[in-house]
Amino acid sequence: MEELFQVSTNFPTVIFSVVLGVVVVYWIVGLLGLVDLDFSGDVDADIDADGSIGGLSGFMLTFGLSGIPFTLVISIVALVCWLISVYTQYYVLDLLPSGWLYFGAGAIANVVIFFISLPIAAIMLRPFKSMFATAETASSAKFVGLEATISTSSVTPTFGQAKIFNDGAEILLDVRCAEDQLFNRGDKVLLIEYNADSHVYIVARYAI
Repeated sequence: MEELFQVSTNFPTVIFSVVLGVVVVYWIVGLLGLVDLDFSGDVDADIDADGSIGGLSGFMLTFGLSGIPFTLVISIVALVCWLISVYTQYYVLDLLPSGWLYFGAGAIANVVIFFISLPIAAIMLRPFKSMFATAETASSAKFVGLEATISTSSVTPTFGQAKIFNDGAEILLDVRCAEDQLFNRGDKVLLIEYNADSHVYIVARYAI
C-alpha cells in the first residue's frame, strides 16, 4: 500500500491520480444527492461547417465511445489511465535515472497511455451503449402515431405506462390521457402527442 501511494503521488502518475480523485469526489457527492449526476449529455461529435470532426469528440467517436454519457466516459478513461500509469511507472519509469530523461519519458508515457486507454474504455463501456440508447429512444417523439398496449393497472392524467415493440424490442413508455378517457391494463391506445418537458406520451383510444 505504501508503494502504491508513493507511485500514485509521483510524476507522471500523479496527473492521473488528481483526475481520478476529482472523478471519485464527483460521484460521491452525486450519490449523496448534493449534485445531479448528469447522464443526459453524451459524447457526440462537434461537426464544423465543412463537415470535419474535431477535438476530443472526434477521438471519442473514433474509438466507439459516442452515445454514452460524457461523465461516465471520462470516469472510465480516468480509471484506465491511472491503472496503466501505475504499472508503467512501477515497472518501467522507476528504472530510469531521475532528471530530464525520466520526466521526458513520463510526459510521453502519459500521452501514449491516454490513447491506449480509449479503446480499452470503449470495450468496457460497450455493454452500456444499448441501455443508454434505449433510454434516449424512450424519451423522444419518434413513436407518435404508433399503437401501444397499457401495461399498468390504469392510465390517468397523472399516471400510467404503456409498452410498444420496436425492432423486436419491447419498450416501456410513460403515458398520460385526458380525464374523460381512462384506460386499464391491456387496452390498446394510440400515441398521439409527446410532451418533451415531462417526457410522457399522450394517448387516446385506439379505433380499430
